[in-house]
Amino acid sequence: MSMEDPGEAGTRPATPAWPSAGADSAAASIPTPVRVVSSELYERGDQGEEEFEQFDWDSWQPGAVGDDDGPVADEVDWDAVPLAADPPEPTSWREKVIGESEWPRGITLSEREPALEPGASLPAGGTPEPSLDDEDELEPVPTSLAEPLLASGGAWPPASAVSHDVVHVRVAPWAPFTTGLALAVAMVLVSAAILSQTGRLGLTLAVLTGQVPTSADAVVDAYLGAIARGDAEKAASYLSPQPTTTVLLTDAVLKKSNELSPFTIVSVKAGLSDLNGTQRVTATYKIGDVAVSTAFTTAFSEGQWVIRDDPGRIGVGSLRASGIPLFINGQEVPENIDSLPAFPGTYELSTQSPYISFTSPSTLIVRSSDEAPIIGAVKLELTPAGRQAALDAVRTAVNACLGKKELQPDGCPQNIEPSPKEPVIPDTIVYTAKFESSTITTEDLRLSVVMVTYKASWLLNVKVDVSGTPRDVPFPFDVIVLWQVAMDTSPPVAVMKS
Repeated sequence: MSMEDPGEAGTRPATPAWPSAGADSAAASIPTPVRVVSSELYERGDQGEEEFEQFDWDSWQPGAVGDDDGPVADEVDWDAVPLAADPPEPTSWREKVIGESEWPRGITLSEREPALEPGASLPAGGTPEPSLDDEDELEPVPTSLAEPLLASGGAWPPASAVSHDVVHVRVAPWAPFTTGLALAVAMVLVSAAILSQTGRLGLTLAVLTGQVPTSADAVVDAYLGAIARGDAEKAASYLSPQPTTTVLLTDAVLKKSNELSPFTIVSVKAGLSDLNGTQRVTATYKIGDVAVSTAFTTAFSEGQWVIRDDPGRIGVGSLRASGIPLFINGQEVPENIDSLPAFPGTYELSTQSPYISFTSPSTLIVRSSDEAPIIGAVKLELTPAGRQAALDAVRTAVNACLGKKELQPDGCPQNIEPSPKEPVIPDTIVYTAKFESSTITTEDLRLSVVMVTYKASWLLNVKVDVSGTPRDVPFPFDVIVLWQVAMDTSPPVAVMKS
């Protein structure tokens, strides 16, 4: 409770000011109501409450000069007024942090009501001396901006222009350079990331704009449509991964396939998705008169729908004649390849050799990736020109042997042992053949080899030296020889096997 509080509501008169020194005695002192404090408070210490004398403000009238209602200027002992003590320790965060404060310091409990030891009496001035203990710390009294100051009863002073909730920090001179460098590095990294994703972004935009198939069944339909149009490059673009060998994945090969058997799409229907992120699509189409129903494995990858299956495959290892070129729909197949990817369609085989060719029909049908073409029906055969070439090759080899001037020439059927007592004169050796026949007995066309059996009766006419005199000696013998004819050369060459 304030020292000036009368204790009850009512109209409070203004208190006259203290007169100045040397003022007129008539106005030197005007009785003023004072607060009477019971001495029992100090006798009890903190055991009781304060008691005040009730004053009747309504009946109070200023008295004559010289009343004892209050001290006059001459009666005040100004020398006894205690001087201001040292400035109190800072009690607010502002005073502690930045060393200054525009706000009045809060009044502490010890300053407002000092403690009174039991049995002690009040000092001469009527106010107990505050007990200051070095170990006691002054704690600020909590205040609120919504309440008046405890010391004066007045309002709080206006707030300073500087926000007291912000701690101002001095920024290092190199901070702007470091910040700019960090921003530049960040921009470079972001630009690199955008460039690295440009391809995927382009694919995603292509999907959104409808430039690529936007569903699993749409990509299968587009794939089959490209095959039907003979657009091999477009069809291959829907495959992931794309085949590394593209010998048969060309427009020319697809065009020949559609000429042999037109490709027609019947239906495409999307199925359920699998747990691994793929989706099955069932498709039905016709290759000429052959109806095919199969399923494709699709997935959404790199911003577009793709087909995970191979287009199909042709094993060419068992079709090739050794040493003779192999052509499929007019495209030559390299010798070091045994298997080739191929789109669904019809494929015609050829050797473009006059000696060995494929029997009719010489076509294969690639139905789908999960159904291999039937190769067993395709066989090689020796052409009539090849047959005659094999016999001619044997004829050439036999004639070469008949012209030898030896009794045991290499690679020929002659093997005659002369008499040591009658040496043969080499220049007189003459072979003739009668009753000749040549027959192709076996064919191994995968190896491009033909076996020809030769039969004949040969006659050797020769002169021998008998005691220094030449004498004619005829020597007939039969010849049965198996000739092997290699058909991968032009013309073919015959070699005696036995």
